[in-house]
Amino acid sequence: MVASPLLRMLRRKPTVNWVGALAMRILAEHILGITVEVIGAENLVRARDTPCIIVANHQNLLDTVWLSWVFPRKAVLVANKFISRIPVLGWFMRLGGSLFVEQGDKQSIKALFEDSLHYLEKEKTSIVMFPEGKRNPSETGALLEFKKGAFYLAYCTHAPVIPIAVQCTHSLYSWPDFCFRRNCIIRIRVLAPISTQFLTEEDIPTLVADTRRDIQKACLSLTSLATQNATT
Repeated sequence: MVASPLLRMLRRKPTVNWVGALAMRILAEHILGITVEVIGAENLVRARDTPCIIVANHQNLLDTVWLSWVFPRKAVLVANKFISRIPVLGWFMRLGGSLFVEQGDKQSIKALFEDSLHYLEKEKTSIVMFPEGKRNPSETGALLEFKKGAFYLAYCTHAPVIPIAVQCTHSLYSWPDFCFRRNCIIRIRVLAPISTQFLTEEDIPTLVADTRRDIQKACLSLTSLATQNATT
């Protein structure tokens, strides 16, 4: 927590997010007793040198914890504006330059698009987005329909899209008790980057549908694997 204000003063906002991701990873491992297994980490190599648009399924506020295992050093997260008002978490995200959007507010959505363009093109910083647009606490791992914002941004910037699937964590978490099952394993699969170099505006709906299909397939596969391991 001390490092974040220092980095802020150094005007290295995306690095604040990386430091925060590292802190959350340590918290998850040593306090919550959670292990995150990343499959396909080699697909993140592109994000080290090239700004990318990272899209993942969204189940709950703790998704940012699991994604800390794969968070690039230079990346900012897009989140619902109400999260910016959550003590500690919201403050830290604001320090890191996270982008907040008010759902349904056209001016807010326009500002998000312009800020995202700035980060991708001027700051050479990746953007992490949840294309479902809201939390989806499905017990089966079924995804909501994807919004096209992230993919339109990819069309405008030709930034590669990196899909990420997180297994369904519903069975691992008790909302009433606000706790996870101890020593559980959460699996994340990083899918191959999708080039948008020759993407046209007419291609966007297909890109949205294909990306959702691939993440859905990976989510169901990861959740099935977790269920099998739990019964053996």
